[in-house]
Amino acid sequence: MVAHGTIAFDTLTTSDQVNTGTEKSLDTSYIFNGTPKAWCNWATAASFSIYDSFNITSLTDNGAGNTKPVLTNIMANDDYAYIGFCNETNYMGNNDERTTATFKLLSQNSSHSNTDCSDNNVAVHGDLA
Repeated sequence: MVAHGTIAFDTLTTSDQVNTGTEKSLDTSYIFNGTPKAWCNWATAASFSIYDSFNITSLTDNGAGNTKPVLTNIMANDDYAYIGFCNETNYMGNNDERTTATFKLLSQNSSHSNTDCSDNNVAVHGDLA
């Protein structure tokens, strides 16, 4: 159905003749629900800068290894999942301080001290408002 420049469909179907010769289908809600609603790649070690992002309007630097991404489009509730990591021997932890619009990420070294990383990443999964 096409209305006002919008295409509406519930299932994507392909004939996949090259590999199997059979038709394959995928429910579009699976695609929508299974993709990140936001993601970001940024640096905090030498300079605090965003390399690339989707649905992240800004980052708040709260000191060494303490970053708060701000979502452009907020989440429906604060029950969403987010996964973060950095490139060094550190890991991303969090203190579950999240709202529909932001959340806190802590990058820490092996002794659990906050530390900045040169390459940080996060992905957010859940329902948008």
